Amino acid sequence: MRVLALIALCLPFQARALSCLPHAIEATFQEAEASEAAFVIVQGRLDFDAGALPQTDLANQNATPPMTSIDAELLGMALGASGFDVPYDQPVTLVVACYGPWCASAQEGGDVLAFVERRPGARDVVTVTPCGGYLFATPTPAMIDAVRQCFNGGACEITR
Repeated sequence: MRVLALIALCLPFQARALSCLPHAIEATFQEAEASEAAFVIVQGRLDFDAGALPQTDLANQNATPPMTSIDAELLGMALGASGFDVPYDQPVTLVVACYGPWCASAQEGGDVLAFVERRPGARDVVTVTPCGGYLFATPTPAMIDAVRQCFNGGACEITR
């Protein structure tokens, strides 16, 4: 067994797989709620320069920055007690994380559900990681219902 572990450690980093838990809206809600940061949940459209997304050079993985900040615009409706009915139209910073050769991605211009970190005196932030983060592309009606239920104090358990 020790030999297998030693062999695994000797494999190139890109040969090892990234293992993530399923990206569930309920888990993300619970993480945001437990955080010291303040969040607002927005359903809308995220616009940014997709050419600014990080690209991994597998031949030189150390050159891949662990975090890339991209200026973006988020236009939509924020979640309030009555649902997604609070207008939100703000410049935000999209923070894209890379874990070694695995970089997060985001789709420019599509419908999103974003957990937006409020930063007093600075731009709001949306963070996306290779394992999910605070951004969901093309949210389904079930995802919208789940986050509304969590927000309103209902059951907020992962149902997968």
